[in-house]
Amino acid sequence: MGRLEVSLTEPDLLEQTTKMLNRKLMETRNKFWGLATAIILITTCGTFSSIAQSNDTLKIRQVIDKYIVGWRDGNKELLREAFDQNAGVVLWIDKKEDPERLKFMSLYDLVQRVKVQKEYGIGYSITSLQIVDSKLAIAFVNVPLGDNHYIDCLELQKINGRWKIVLKSYVFFAKSSTKDLPN
Repeated sequence: MGRLEVSLTEPDLLEQTTKMLNRKLMETRNKFWGLATAIILITTCGTFSSIAQSNDTLKIRQVIDKYIVGWRDGNKELLREAFDQNAGVVLWIDKKEDPERLKFMSLYDLVQRVKVQKEYGIGYSITSLQIVDSKLAIAFVNVPLGDNHYIDCLELQKINGRWKIVLKSYVFFAKSSTKDLPN
């Protein structure tokens, strides 16, 4: 077998080296831009998710505010905006009966029974709010009524793009038992 000898002149060697370096530079640049693009996409998606979450939080707070103000003022229209009256229910423990019983009523019926309660919910606070997939939310609301308190557990669902309370469950705390209120 014969030996193959290649003789490159200095300009040829320089040209080959330049091409190789340019190829490596392009590969490195493509990897960098790919990585930079991935980081930007991840950051942007996280930001959009945070924006959507904060928008949902704002909308949910507005619904809860309609519920509280509607109940305080006896405003059925505000309550209709806050509650899903088609399927929504309210649950509570009737402590007047022995043994205690879980009672329920449709939110539609609840709205029909509303009356003005000037002290209801003044200074209310949402103590916990969990949102799942921008479609379901659970809120715990501390609702003062004079010297007494209610703790409402509200389940909200996004229906046709609008948040509605679909379930209200509550516990009543008389003034004497306010030391038992959750934080």
